[in-house]
Amino acid sequence: MLELPDVEVLRKDLEKEIVGKRIKDVAVQSTGLVKPFHRNRPELIKALEGRKIDAVRRRGHTLFVDLDDEHTWVIDPGASGQLFRETATAEAGSDTHLTVSFTTGGAIHLSEEGSEPTASTGVVATEGAYEAAGVNPDALDPLDDNPTWMEFGRFLAAASSPLKLLLTDPQHVVGIGPMYSDEILWEAGLRHDRGSQTLSTQEVRRLYRAMHEVIFAAMKQVGASLEENEPVEDDEEIAEHLRVHGRDGLPCPRCRRPIVRTRIKKGIYTYRCERCMI
Repeated sequence: MLELPDVEVLRKDLEKEIVGKRIKDVAVQSTGLVKPFHRNRPELIKALEGRKIDAVRRRGHTLFVDLDDEHTWVIDPGASGQLFRETATAEAGSDTHLTVSFTTGGAIHLSEEGSEPTASTGVVATEGAYEAAGVNPDALDPLDDNPTWMEFGRFLAAASSPLKLLLTDPQHVVGIGPMYSDEILWEAGLRHDRGSQTLSTQEVRRLYRAMHEVIFAAMKQVGASLEENEPVEDDEEIAEHLRVHGRDGLPCPRCRRPIVRTRIKKGIYTYRCERCMI
């Protein structure tokens, strides 16, 4: 799953490469890709072809590409979708569900394994685009909103929720998923099941600092991978810079006690150190 750091690096890359370009051709292979926004594939193709890219924005892990007709192209990578910049002549792979090329060269491919993608895309009115894309505009985006640590503390107290569930709940926080929530909590030395309303002032500040440090470190790592033409595709590809997520059984980098994997509820797990996180 692409999370906030990954998508922010992609956003910056796309902003540099496609803003000002005009869309030439659109090919959609999967009807399921457009269903949240359109009745069929031709609707998306008609809404995109001939349009000029004005800006590339992000909220959480969703991209919002503003067009020149007061509409916005929404790209939600879903659970495992990937967005790639390609040459206009690059052949689409078997797992490519959307190809968009530009009049001045270059293309974007949206890919995901399987015939039924979890990714989705469509064109909506720019006004109200967040709501149309199912993104809560009131949820915290750690990068876009950049609250002070005191504002963050008030947010935690009001949410009154276990930290792991809070950080991964898109109604409260957008863009942080299972991977970076584990990294943030380990960096802060806080258990996944600590109630957000129970944190001391010192713990709030630790969590606030950890959230920003983990996000910016991940952006640096992802950016380096893209510069080397090695796009991040899943947890396995970026495991080298992770401290706890996906590392059950391996020694904690801080105290050397084995990392454990804990089931929180169906489909939701956390990786943690039982000694370092209180």
